[in-house]
This record gives sequence, C-alpha cells and structure tokens, in this order.
Amino acid sequence: MSTGPPDSRPEKVRVGRSFGAAAASYDGVAGLQRAVGQFLLSRWADRIGAPGAILDVGAGTGYFAAELAARCPRARLIVLDIAESMLRVARDRLGGREAALYVCGDAEALPLASRSADFVFSNLAIQWCPDLYAVFGEFRRVLRPGGGLLFSTFGPATLDELRQAWATVDRYAHVNEFAAREAIETALRRAGFGEVISSEEIRVLEYGDVWSLMRELKALGAHNVTAGRARHLTGKSAFRQMLDAYAARTEAGGIQASFEIICGYARVGGSAS
Repeated sequence: MSTGPPDSRPEKVRVGRSFGAAAASYDGVAGLQRAVGQFLLSRWADRIGAPGAILDVGAGTGYFAAELAARCPRARLIVLDIAESMLRVARDRLGGREAALYVCGDAEALPLASRSADFVFSNLAIQWCPDLYAVFGEFRRVLRPGGGLLFSTFGPATLDELRQAWATVDRYAHVNEFAAREAIETALRRAGFGEVISSEEIRVLEYGDVWSLMRELKALGAHNVTAGRARHLTGKSAFRQMLDAYAARTEAGGIQASFEIICGYARVGGSAS
C-alpha cells in the first residue's frame, strides 16, 4: 500500500457528472461565483474591446455568457461547458441567441479550431483542470493573434478549514487541491501568453454549520472529485470526528469557510509583466 500523499487531481468524468447533476440547483447557490465574475468584469472589462468571437469556458448556466452577449452584441458567442445539462440551461437563459454556439467539451482539449476566438472568458472553472499547461495551451491555440484571456480560479487556501478538519480523521484527499498564483502565471507564460497580470484575495463566508457548507457545495456540483478520495463510504464516527474538529476551530453560532480567489488577464503576444 502506498504511504505517499493522496492524489488530489480531479477526475474529469466525475467533474462532468457532478456539475451536470447540479444544473437545476446551481443558480440558487452560486452567489460567490457571481460576485467573483462581476469583480473580474469590473476590473478588466476595458480589455475585452470589440471582439469578433468570445469563448466562455466553463460557462455553466450561462449567467456571464448573457452578460458578455449584452456587452458585445456583435460578437459571436461560443458557450462551452463539460456538462450538457448546464448548456441546456444556458441556451434557455440566452433565449436561443442565433449567433451563439453551444459546445460540450473539456477545457484541456477544446473541440474548436485554432484561432477561432478573439477573447476567452473563464470564471471559476479552470480549477477543475489538473493540467494547467494543457488548458492554457488550448486557450492560446484557439485565440487569434492579439487575443485576450480573462479568468478567475480558486487558490490553495480554498476550504482550508474543511481540509484541516478532515486531516484529523485520515489521509484521504477529501477536499480538492488548487494551484497557487505563481504556478498559474508560470503556466500562462509557458503556454505563450504575454502581459500576464493577476491578483489574489481571500474571501471568508459564514455558514450556520458544516452541513450548510456541504449542502451548498453539493448544490454547486463542487463534490470531492480527486483521484485520491476514499473509495468507500465514510463512517459516522469518522464524519463526527471531522465535524467536531471543524467546530473546534470556530466560535459558537456558525462556521467560516475560506475561498482564495485568483483573477487574471493575459494576452497573446506582448511582453510579460
């Protein structure tokens, strides 16, 4: 039996199934996702310009695809997600926009022609891609010269309280792992992007209890999809130990959960900064 660290890489098939199952409940609990996407647009919207084609990667239910369509009404919109049921919701939200193309696909292997987009937007999606070099390489491939990328993702401090609580129980990977800002910037430059700009912040949300947090994660489709997760049902005693460990870290009346948000902009060509 291996005694090494648990494999925290997401299993892509489980990612698709998880988000597909959450399509109906996602919008009702996606407050953080909307807040991050709005911040992303408010900070770097001026860099979008007037693209001929915009690719929204990990579009989910189409909330920001609709915003992008309103901001750039003349642009051809490519709405991509790994879950077909999410795309159905997005299509309904966009009202069957004639210029939109809906594509079910993996960000690490985009089923799109090279140089087919002028701008890529991706809000809290690339954290489900275990190979940053592959996903940014694909973004670079589909972008035309001078094209831009606007993205957000979770950083390694995300759900640290939950991770530490589980660490008191066993060595399985109960919480997904996320790449650090430095690794993301390195992957972008290696993929051929220039003018790489990024920021990070910790957002702390309040929940009534651990169950409330876990119910929200389930409704978002953000299950534990790591390869190193436990392959058996977690026993009641182990779960209770985790709950007690989490509660011991917080004051009475609720719990806190941290989310590290990394946002960035990059452009094809230009000099790195």
